[in-house]
Amino acid sequence: MPYLGELEEVIGLFANGMSVLELGCGTGRLCARLADAGCRVTGVDESAAMLACLPPAVDPVQSSIEDLSLGKVYDAVLLASHLINHPDPAARQAFIRCARRHLDRGGLFILERHDPEWLDSVRIGPAGRVQGISVHVDGVAREDQLVHMTLRYELSNQVWRHSFTAVALPEGEIEALLRNAGFGRIRWHGERRLWASAHAVDAGTTAAAPAI
Repeated sequence: MPYLGELEEVIGLFANGMSVLELGCGTGRLCARLADAGCRVTGVDESAAMLACLPPAVDPVQSSIEDLSLGKVYDAVLLASHLINHPDPAARQAFIRCARRHLDRGGLFILERHDPEWLDSVRIGPAGRVQGISVHVDGVAREDQLVHMTLRYELSNQVWRHSFTAVALPEGEIEALLRNAGFGRIRWHGERRLWASAHAVDAGTTAAAPAI
């Protein structure tokens, strides 16, 4: 998949020269954008095959997010690709704890969530076309708060299917997770408020700011 502009709503948070740790980086679509912005990027993924696709400027680390402990801190930690919507509450907490232990006080954590309204309304059928790639929803099933989905991507004669389970997360639930992990004021970004950012502090009690 090419870079689809996912970071543009928050790219201004990443300053030139900033050290950035991306958790669950995959093949590095977002890492490449951060490197182009002048950041010093480390990408973490469980898959050696995916890490082999990272741009040369990105430092690869093969690890699960839950087990990651690099013994160093970064200026910013990124958790994108809707990983915060993991169906297991323990996994969501582990992801955020991982981010916190790789940030010094004042370090920035940035995460991306699924649009709760989209998870609630999505149905089987065409889901749009972007940069020549057709996206189709091949399957949707709902079980309590969980959404089980299969997406099909088509480009020329290439077809790729991605099946996953996600849970819709309202802003308040994400804000509570962040505060409990030692993050302070939460800011929401973008028209649909799908990106959140917060700085690491000893204890976070400040209310969320309006979206920008």
